[in-house]
Amino acid sequence: MMRKLLLFAGVALMASPSRANVCGTDFQTFNPTTSGLDFITVHSSETLKPCYLNMGFFVNRSKNIITFNRDYVDANGKTYRAGDKPNDSVWGGDLSLGLGLSDNLDFGVSIPSVLKQNLNDVHANVNYESEGITEIRGNVKYRMSGDDQGGIAGVLSMNQNLIKNNPFAGKGSKPTVNLEFVMDKSWNAQLASAVNLGYRWRNQGDAVPNMPFEPLGDQWIYSVASSYFVSSWDVKFVFEVFGSQFVSTSNQASSKNLDTLEWQLGFKKDLSQSVAFHMGGGTQLASAVGSPEARVYMGVNWAFGPFCDDDRPVPAATEPAASAPAPAPKKISLNANILFDTDSDRLRNNDIPEIDDFFDSIDRSTIRSIVVKGHTDSIGSEEYNQNLSERRANTVKQYLLRKYPDLSPASTQAVGFGETQPIADNGNYQGRQRNRRVELEIEN
Repeated sequence: MMRKLLLFAGVALMASPSRANVCGTDFQTFNPTTSGLDFITVHSSETLKPCYLNMGFFVNRSKNIITFNRDYVDANGKTYRAGDKPNDSVWGGDLSLGLGLSDNLDFGVSIPSVLKQNLNDVHANVNYESEGITEIRGNVKYRMSGDDQGGIAGVLSMNQNLIKNNPFAGKGSKPTVNLEFVMDKSWNAQLASAVNLGYRWRNQGDAVPNMPFEPLGDQWIYSVASSYFVSSWDVKFVFEVFGSQFVSTSNQASSKNLDTLEWQLGFKKDLSQSVAFHMGGGTQLASAVGSPEARVYMGVNWAFGPFCDDDRPVPAATEPAASAPAPAPKKISLNANILFDTDSDRLRNNDIPEIDDFFDSIDRSTIRSIVVKGHTDSIGSEEYNQNLSERRANTVKQYLLRKYPDLSPASTQAVGFGETQPIADNGNYQGRQRNRRVELEIEN
């Protein structure tokens, strides 16, 4: 783990801070979430679970994002007005890390950078002087309420400008602070949506001399997203709209609007149980300084965990209601990631403490029936997952009969359900981990 973190930090630090005459970084709206959950740039209320880590790297190409800062006439007599867009493109990169701290709290840091810029018209005088890191962002998300079907959360983030002579931030600017209110809901195992509303406090510096732009003021920020997961393809399609509204306008040397509004459509493909690939694109809904006429992106999220304490579920036995005419079945849910290696039906250990603790504490002579149910996530074919779930259920059944000879083989049944009964989102890493499970129903 330490080697992975050191490698991550080393790659991030190899880039130097960017320089710019006039730059649009403070308008940058393509900011992938550090958790890698649910959507692309829009937050859901879900947080990374304790000791779960997500590492992400995205690249995006924005076309015609820069504006002219003065009127001029070119050699062919064509007139360009302040605010018109030259023929430019910027390649950006986003390196990020997210870490689950507790059941409802996670932390993340992202490092955006300019990888390459093409500017065909030097009259624009808005190009970056060098490639490199543009800012450092950190964020904390706290989920106030909710479950796998949706909830409410707050996101506090800060970003420190690293671009020298950045007229949008100003000389001596302090970190920008963002506070967002998040609501989301899953309508079923496939469809989910989210709304983010927030405020951005810009701690402006002094105006940069000889620059046509003034340091920017505070903004309202907002975004909405919807996703649809196609389990047969292991693909989640994501649609997002995001924008910003300045609290007060500044006297800028541009005829373009400063308020942004954009949309993008993309997909997330699960390449394995821990690696997801992203690709998509979008454009501006309103012509504004810093809004691209076209953007494409692609990226990878690599999630793993838990890497500290075992995430072993506490066996839960449902008790019958006092007025019930017959006892309700007791239920135990076991984490298949702890019981088995990937794509295997062989037990990792000789003992299953969750089963032993339960069956050692009850009167087994009163048991009428036991049903062992195997479940998988959606990675792989339906046929393969069905077979794997049956084999894992049968392995646990055989463990029970071997460990407790007084149990009746005739009343102990193993059933596989494959990927057909998910209890969490198969479109992200930790949701898939929850779906890989073995359940026991014990009837007295």
